[in-house]
Amino acid sequence: MALEELAEFFEVSEHGTAANYTPSGGSASAITVIFRHDYYLEDVGNIVGVETQQAVITVQTSKVPGIAHGDLIEIDSTNYNVVGVRPDGTGISEIVLEAQ
Repeated sequence: MALEELAEFFEVSEHGTAANYTPSGGSASAITVIFRHDYYLEDVGNIVGVETQQAVITVQTSKVPGIAHGDLIEIDSTNYNVVGVRPDGTGISEIVLEAQ
């Protein structure tokens, strides 16, 4: 799938969610992301696991050049810190977030 076709996928009228991206020391810019909460099992002392969730966005990498840990993403009036950056090499990145 060409990156031009992916742009349609990210539109708010399709699967996208409006967000603001603010790099550390920079200015905010409007972007469109796919926002979700991933569930995973967190190990608690090798005795029992606790199911928890993590906020994650999928975004076109070109829309967040140089995104790094500590940058900010605002979605639906909630501010998130970037705590993980996972580019997939095809022009799409998953960004792991932590609510402030």
